[in-house]
Amino acid sequence: MSGHSSYVPKNGVSKWVDTRLPLPRMLYDSFVSYPVPRNLNYAYTFGAMLSVMLIVQIATGIVLAMHYTSSTSAAFLSVEKIMRDVNYGWMLRYMHANGASFFFIAVYLHIARGFITGPTRHRAKFSGCSAS
Repeated sequence: MSGHSSYVPKNGVSKWVDTRLPLPRMLYDSFVSYPVPRNLNYAYTFGAMLSVMLIVQIATGIVLAMHYTSSTSAAFLSVEKIMRDVNYGWMLRYMHANGASFFFIAVYLHIARGFITGPTRHRAKFSGCSAS
C-alpha cells in the first residue's frame, strides 16, 4: 500500500511506542484499514486450510512413522503401542486419519470454488482459437 498511514495513536504511551517501533501502525495498516474486494467470502479460505492441513499431515505422519514398525509380525503391536503407550498417540493417529479425509474434502471444495467463481470461465470461450 503506498501513501501515508491513517493510523492515529490514541494516548501518549501509544504515541511513544509508535515513534520508536511502528508495530501498531503496521498492524493497523495490515489488518484494519487494508482494502478488501467486495466479493471476498469464506470460500477463498480453502487454500489456507489446505496449507494448514498439509503441515498437520506431515507433522503427525513423521511422529507416527517414528513409532511404527512395518514388519508383518509387529505392525499391529506397534499401532497398539502408539494408541496406548505413546503420549497422546491416540490423538496423533486420529488427527492423521481424520485430517486425510478433511484434506480431500477441502481439495474438492477448493477445486469446485475455482470452477464456479474462477477466472477461467470468461476466457474459456476463446480457448479454441489458440489451438496450435
